[in-house]
Amino acid sequence: MKEKWTKLGKSLICLALVTSMLAGCGGGGKSSSSSEKQTSGGTSGEVAAGDDNFNETGLPIVKEPVELTFLYVKGANTMDFKDNAMFQQMEKDTNVKINWQYAGDADWSEQKSLLLASGDLPDVFFGDNALKDNDIATNLDMFIPLEDYVEKYCPNIKAAWEAEPTMRQMVTNPDGHIYTLPGKKPLRPKGCDTPFINKAWLDRLGLEMPTTVDEWYEVLKAFKEQDANGNGDPNDEIPLTGSAKTNLFDWIRYINPWGLTDSLQENFLALDQETLKPVFIPADERYKEAVAFFHKLYAEGIMDPEFITQDGSMSDAKMKNADVSLVGTGIAWETSSATQPHSDEYVPMLPLAGPNGDRYIRGNDEIIIYHRNEYTITTACEHPEVAMRWADYFSTDDISVQSYWGPYGVALNKDEDGNITFLDPPEGKNGDQWYWEITPRDYGPKYVTPEFEAKITLPENSGDGAKLKEDEMMKEFVAKPYPVVNYTAEQSEEISSLTVDIYKYVNETWASWIVNGGIDEQWDAYVDQLNQMGLERLMEIYQEALDVYNNAA
Repeated sequence: MKEKWTKLGKSLICLALVTSMLAGCGGGGKSSSSSEKQTSGGTSGEVAAGDDNFNETGLPIVKEPVELTFLYVKGANTMDFKDNAMFQQMEKDTNVKINWQYAGDADWSEQKSLLLASGDLPDVFFGDNALKDNDIATNLDMFIPLEDYVEKYCPNIKAAWEAEPTMRQMVTNPDGHIYTLPGKKPLRPKGCDTPFINKAWLDRLGLEMPTTVDEWYEVLKAFKEQDANGNGDPNDEIPLTGSAKTNLFDWIRYINPWGLTDSLQENFLALDQETLKPVFIPADERYKEAVAFFHKLYAEGIMDPEFITQDGSMSDAKMKNADVSLVGTGIAWETSSATQPHSDEYVPMLPLAGPNGDRYIRGNDEIIIYHRNEYTITTACEHPEVAMRWADYFSTDDISVQSYWGPYGVALNKDEDGNITFLDPPEGKNGDQWYWEITPRDYGPKYVTPEFEAKITLPENSGDGAKLKEDEMMKEFVAKPYPVVNYTAEQSEEISSLTVDIYKYVNETWASWIVNGGIDEQWDAYVDQLNQMGLERLMEIYQEALDVYNNAA
């Protein structure tokens, strides 16, 4: 490991900015027989020649071991990948040892800023939760163009891009270079969120399944006023709960019936379903109507009074109360996992019709199925050709499947005919929870061919299988999203600058309006203030980027 990373770790401690930074991290690992010569393609995109230790095709990738340092932002419960059987086998197959350096989700934003400012970099940033578009666009001199490496050394990635041009389109920078690899997750749904409701409560109170927001209000009111869970206490029911402690993103999913579905790529941004123009949700009249509706829920005690102040663990604890179900309705990725231990009481609820008859849910092929920024090689990497061949091997069917659900023999079984079935998770865990603990899951430059996907049999009643079953009900209601566009460095910097004050103001006003009301009286002044903060210019940028994206299709 290089001295520069040790110094970085010490400086972070001295600055007392973080307590769990990449202690002792190392970048630019060397093979036992390699020279000090840097073989990076730099900013030209040209592929420099490898040394005699490097095999351009086949396995192993190198004759003598080479070490690479990967930085990965992982959840607290995710295993150390050095203990993952798939990664252990990859090391044996490739002769490339990965030194995994981890950062925590909660601290990463601050850590990342310091790391990029210092210039002390790992060989590879792994996973799209490590670097965002703005990080790459404003630091292009830190990253190696990859397109020539793909052409020369990466037949699997090249074939994936030829089969699905969206993958290449979404990573091609406005300057023509490709600085990061995309990934495609296997067997993904079209829709993102599923509304759900406690069917046992409906039946106990003799209520019909709601189909409109007005009917939903009457149902929630009944949940609030009666002993819906049947435990003899008419006051312990929580008709609607959630968590929006740091922002309103959790709540904003509930305004889909008003004809607005947020983009998973850009905060608060929607695509108008009629004009196909970008819409800033918190400045739209339909948003005003939705806020007024939810203020009514809050004022009448129907909406959890802690919705705005509690974190996800607190709302989750209410959902998972052991003795009796406490929550009437909500939105989740998949109903059965979200509603344990009372999942037998809950069912998916088709999207509600809003005041104008709109019925939408949030979804996005390019976000749910495809991700970019999954694998970015820095100029600190002395062996970019090795790193790219490793990424290409990671993109094979077998590795990609195991990186998503878990190793063969641990989470998956593959028979002699290549058919893949799932092993039971450990007692007390559901499949989806377990896969996140033992794999990179969504992250990394994975790709599974349609032919290979056809051999995978998902468990029907849990995890991804249950989600796909729900998706059959929901996919017709998925709104067309604002797509994953590319921004120039100047646009990216301007967006970042403009949104700081705008987002802060939106969050402050939303919380006040939900609790205290007053949105109708304050609306015009609020929109004027947003425009003074640069909202009109922000929307111009979004439209400019969308025009470029559409013209390139």
